[in-house]
Amino acid sequence: MLAVAGDLVQDVVVLTHEPLRRGSDVAAQVSTQRGGSAANVAAFAAASGTPTRFVGCVGDDVAGRALVAELAGHGVDVRVQERGTTGVVVVVVEQDGERTMYPSRGASALVESVEPGWLDGVEVLHLPLYGFDGGTTPDALAAAADTVRSAGGRVCVDLSSTLLVDRHGAGWVREVLARVAPTWVSANADEVHALGLDDPAWLDAHPSAVVLARAGADPTRVLRAGADALVVPVAPVDGVVDTTGAGDAFAAGFLGATLAGSELVAAVEAGHALARRVVTAAGAVLPPA
Repeated sequence: MLAVAGDLVQDVVVLTHEPLRRGSDVAAQVSTQRGGSAANVAAFAAASGTPTRFVGCVGDDVAGRALVAELAGHGVDVRVQERGTTGVVVVVVEQDGERTMYPSRGASALVESVEPGWLDGVEVLHLPLYGFDGGTTPDALAAAADTVRSAGGRVCVDLSSTLLVDRHGAGWVREVLARVAPTWVSANADEVHALGLDDPAWLDAHPSAVVLARAGADPTRVLRAGADALVVPVAPVDGVVDTTGAGDAFAAGFLGATLAGSELVAAVEAGHALARRVVTAAGAVLPPA
């Protein structure tokens, strides 16, 4: 089983129909949908046939209950704690497609010690870096990773956002990785280089880690200690609608294929295939195959 731990929040998406005017009204289309990198990975994985569990925290409120029901509707085994207020992310999309996010993580930052039974049968635990941004959640996720590894499972960390690197610094990210000891690190290729994760010295110091350096439409490079990089091409994609969630879909496809027994290159290709399905649709719901 795959477990994904981290944020489950409500996204409020604002699609502007005209240039922003500070202090005035702007014509827009506003919608709400389930958000959170961890929740997206769980939904994508379950919808593609991987037994998946989500672990997180929502508020004891209408929004939290609705998000749990929506995620469970995708076939995810949802295990949440309830405290505080459910998190909200406001996403403003300007006419040129540029996105600005205003996150308020709320209850997502309030995960406390994960109940051991919630990790029973978990072979892989996926942790987006967002979960380490603050509150009590970082300690809970690190302890969950220890529990999974102690039972013979593996851990994957997705570096999630350049914002977190900018806010906390490269040293903080490397400290999180040292603390969690992931088998896989999935990240944008630019982030990998900026953090030094492509440095042979770093790879040699973490011989069990495999770095998946994604580069959008360009090939993904797979980096390991003592080995040449594997270069896995990305098949051309026509009709890209929205790249939001592509990294989450890649993680879901890669980990699902890994759990099904695929070798490394084949698992990366499965990640590409699932991401391709997502970027040709809109929203955080996996479209039909």
